[in-house]
Amino acid sequence: MIQKETIKTQYGNIAAYKKGAGSKTILLLHGAGCDSTMLSWREVFNTFSDDYSVYAFDFPGYGNSDRADDLAGDSFFDSHIECVKTVVSYYGLTGFVLAGLSMGGAIAIGYALRYPEDVKALIPVDTWGVSEKMPFHRFSYWYVMHTDLTLSQYRWCAKYRWIARWSISYALIGNKKLITDALVDEVMQSCAGDMAGKSMLNFQRSAADKERSKPYYLGELKKLQMPVVYVIGERYY
Repeated sequence: MIQKETIKTQYGNIAAYKKGAGSKTILLLHGAGCDSTMLSWREVFNTFSDDYSVYAFDFPGYGNSDRADDLAGDSFFDSHIECVKTVVSYYGLTGFVLAGLSMGGAIAIGYALRYPEDVKALIPVDTWGVSEKMPFHRFSYWYVMHTDLTLSQYRWCAKYRWIARWSISYALIGNKKLITDALVDEVMQSCAGDMAGKSMLNFQRSAADKERSKPYYLGELKKLQMPVVYVIGERYY
C-alpha cells in the first residue's frame, strides 16, 4: 500500500508518498505539466517487492502539493534541487537510487552533481537537461516568454476529452492501446484549474534563454560519481 503524508517546507506543504520498508531505497521524481507522482509513478510503485523502500513527492505546484507561482526564473532548478534535499532530509535517506522523468530527470542530475554522497545510482528517464537547444529554439523561446497560450492548451485539455486523449498520444504514450479512459480522466482532472498550466509555464520560462536550453548538463555528466542508467523511450544506456 502506498502511504501519503504532508511535509511542511519553505516551499509550502509537499505531498509525499512511500511504499515498503526494505533496505533498498529508491526516490522517484516526476515531470512537468499536468504530471504528478501518481500520474507518472503509480504503476511503478506497485512493481517493487518488499525488499524496497520507495519514496516520491509532488513538486510545488503539482499533484497534491501547494500551488507555487513564484518559482520561475534563474533559481528554478536550484529551488527544486533543494526541495528534493528537504524531502531527503525529512526521511533521513542515504545511499538511495534516484530516478527522474523529464523535468525530474534534470533535477535528479543536478541533485546528484550537488550531493553525490546521497546517491547510490542515478536513472534519468527521457530527461531534460542534456539537449543544447529546443526544436526551433528561438521561436520556442519567444513563444513561452511572450504568450500565455500554454495556459489555454491546458484549459482545452480539461474541457475537451478528444484534446486530452490526443495530447497523451502525442506527448506521453506512443502506443494508443495503452491509453485508458481512466488515464484520460486523470489527465483532464489534473488540467482543471490553472495550477498545472502555470506550473508548466514556470518550467518553460526557466528552461531556456535565447541561445540554449537550461540547465545544459552535457559537459558535467563526466563528473557524476555513481552508476548512471539513461532511459530513452524503450532503450537504456
